[in-house]
Amino acid sequence: MTYKHILVHLDSSPHVEARLDAAVALAQRHGAFLRGLFAQGDRNATSVIARRSSDHLGDAAARSEALFKEKLAASGLQGHWHGLTHGEYNHVIREVIIWSRFADLTVLGQYDREAGSQAAPEELNEQVVLNSGRPVLVIPYAGRFATIGQRVAVAWNAEREAARALSDAMPMLEKAKEVTVITVLTQASSSASEAPRVGVLDHLAFHGVTAEQTHFTVSDIGAMDALLARAMDTGADLLVMGAHGHYGFPFLHRGSGTRHVLRTCPVPLLLSH
Repeated sequence: MTYKHILVHLDSSPHVEARLDAAVALAQRHGAFLRGLFAQGDRNATSVIARRSSDHLGDAAARSEALFKEKLAASGLQGHWHGLTHGEYNHVIREVIIWSRFADLTVLGQYDREAGSQAAPEELNEQVVLNSGRPVLVIPYAGRFATIGQRVAVAWNAEREAARALSDAMPMLEKAKEVTVITVLTQASSSASEAPRVGVLDHLAFHGVTAEQTHFTVSDIGAMDALLARAMDTGADLLVMGAHGHYGFPFLHRGSGTRHVLRTCPVPLLLSH
């Protein structure tokens, strides 16, 4: 798989330009077509009820289109901008999910509460990750990321979601300079004894990816924070991991871990479900 079609979500938050710059750089690196999708909630209640764009949302869309076309022209990439016709909450989430299904990779921005009505709905990232069937790259709202994927940390527990993320991130991993596979063991799982299997490093080697592997044991409560800390220790500019949803008892805690990482990860985060 290669990234030949990248979708970047656009809104009028203060961080949109950094997100767009990251998407442009990725499209250039992978030779991809770049599609910009403007979608955000509308603060005008009347227009939301009438399912039409308010003057405020129309002006924001026009600024988004101008910024996208300016960046696209400067980059030399092929691409297209599209704006949703209105900003009703569920419409925004549903449309971004659907548009993502027709892209190889979707670039979203980490939710920032201070952006308020300028940003997309708070649940957007989680819903796109869980329902699009495509890998999602989330760009943190703090900082700028000129290079993504030079030093990659991969969260690995050999479960379905991790395997999906590993496969979806392969175009990144094949171009990376350094790859570190991180396995976080809980106290409950670390005592289990199982027969040896083919290793993830062997699998990566078949793709020409040379990687190192590290693992450590933590309590259930601190597993996600420990993963983020270890990824930062490796100097990673990208974290790859599988995403979980809320499946009901006894797996309720799994989705909460994904939500925590989505909201707090300080480096770009590639998620698959």
